[in-house]
Amino acid sequence: MTVRHILSYYVLSLLSAVMLSSCSMMKEDLSDCPTGLYVNFVYDYNTQRADMFKDHVGSVTLYVYDESDRLVAQRTVSGSQLAVYGFSIHFTEDELAPDHQYRLVALGMQKDWDAALATPGAKYRRTTMERGDALQSLTVALDHGTATARRSYAKVSNDAPLDTLWHTLTTLQNSLPLTPAATRYHLRNDGTVSTNGVERVSVVSGEPTYATVSLVRDTKHLNISLRELDSPEQVDADDYEVFIADDNATLDCQNNLVQRGDTVVYQPYKQWTSTFDANGQMAAEHAAHYDLMFNRLCYNSADPAKGATLCIRKKADKKEVATINLPHILSEGRTAYEIYSYTQQEYLDREYDYRLEFFLRGDRWQYLSITIGVLAWSKRIQRIDL
Repeated sequence: MTVRHILSYYVLSLLSAVMLSSCSMMKEDLSDCPTGLYVNFVYDYNTQRADMFKDHVGSVTLYVYDESDRLVAQRTVSGSQLAVYGFSIHFTEDELAPDHQYRLVALGMQKDWDAALATPGAKYRRTTMERGDALQSLTVALDHGTATARRSYAKVSNDAPLDTLWHTLTTLQNSLPLTPAATRYHLRNDGTVSTNGVERVSVVSGEPTYATVSLVRDTKHLNISLRELDSPEQVDADDYEVFIADDNATLDCQNNLVQRGDTVVYQPYKQWTSTFDANGQMAAEHAAHYDLMFNRLCYNSADPAKGATLCIRKKADKKEVATINLPHILSEGRTAYEIYSYTQQEYLDREYDYRLEFFLRGDRWQYLSITIGVLAWSKRIQRIDL
């Protein structure tokens, strides 16, 4: 036997010994092997189509439900742990009995839930869930006031920007299939979506089970600018009332809007007037700016005229400057991503930072510009087009 044959023999013997002692080959003693359920999270359901979970989400709560949709386990993780690639929540076989199927539901926030509740402004409040509670009882409601006899709507506090909420990505929403970009996905013949982001997972006894939960961002930001075409120096942010009216304060366990009939109003948490005057060498330019945040927008495909309404009016005489269907106008931005052929709802769920610029003439707007900041893309819409 040559030296080469002897070395090959010993290498093969060593590899065989390692394989026999590995977890995959051990049936009696699994004490050194990972078992149970490992759940990681992905937030790439955005127009960047990049996983921004570790950079954006500061707290996540995972709820685990059994075959009867009853809560059997939950876990909340916040802080620096989430900023590590490969982070996952682990449930042992003692916590989740193997050989059963479980449903996974997750809620995310920009920071710890308790820390968020201690800050000013309107807050998202989730149902306190106990073991044995039904999945359907899980809701997330945004703080708002109460409608009165004189006022048919309730105000959402604008003392501070809203905290950001993420919810489990539902694979079928309003009869429109959503396609999360979570590594692998494709459309089935029945219209549902197959993806590595899962809602249900079967835990296998004696070996690790891995699952990925995809998230969608519900909280949106909108910047509005007003410019006057004929008398630019007359524009002042304090002269206008800007707000969004919608019935979208409460979300259910599947991230659907719970229509309760109580219209809520979102007002700017910040407004200012910008001026530019180059010592008389150029025409003066004034613009009024408003920053608003609001809960999830839904596009009504059956009746596109319905949905959230953006209102702009003069404070002095209450004259309407603009009354616009917000989901309809914002979804026009999806044409910036023609390669992906986003539906209106998919685009509204993927995008989270919008900008509208209105050009006014007297008491009415003449045209507006929709801007996508990441692409430096804009679309001009004439008032007559609407």
